[in-house]
Amino acid sequence: MATCQPRPHSNRSLPFSRYCRRAIPIFFLLSGIAAAQSRFVPGWEVFGGYSHLSFQSGDLGLGKWTQMNGGEFALTIPHIVQGLGVTADASAHYATALAQYNYAIGPQYKFEFSRFRVIVHGMYGRAQTRLRQPGSTFVEPSDRHRSLIFGGELDYPIGERLMWRVLQGDLVSTAAFGSTQQSIRVSTGLVYRFPRH
Repeated sequence: MATCQPRPHSNRSLPFSRYCRRAIPIFFLLSGIAAAQSRFVPGWEVFGGYSHLSFQSGDLGLGKWTQMNGGEFALTIPHIVQGLGVTADASAHYATALAQYNYAIGPQYKFEFSRFRVIVHGMYGRAQTRLRQPGSTFVEPSDRHRSLIFGGELDYPIGERLMWRVLQGDLVSTAAFGSTQQSIRVSTGLVYRFPRH
């Protein structure tokens, strides 16, 4: 191990020794911070899967409900403190006459029940609703508005780092084109858990 020694027969020995005395505590301080970060950086999870949205579309001149198929993706830090985490969610759903995109983020809380993991969450974000008119161009009637998502998930482990999201159910509240929609979103898919560092 290298040590800091004054250079012999040099008039710069004293400044060099002072540098070493200051550098060594800083080195140990930075090493301690790096070690602490490696213990406290939480693991994170990625979810992806199929999603179905029952969209309340009566006020938009369509039927009372429009059934829409699509997908959902979520990036989650599941445990920040005592089961409390945060999740960011994005989904896209399509039907012949309608499309909707949701982007939201918010807190979640998880707890274990037998081998299952139960999660409840609440998220706030933005939604974009597009009325798809057959024969039109890409520029179609569209509205961007707030989105509130409240719901929960039921997960089951199928491997060391892989979980099956058996069911995710959400109430999706949007405000497309000046009216309010209370829609139901149901999703299922796989969750991959990255380990803590």
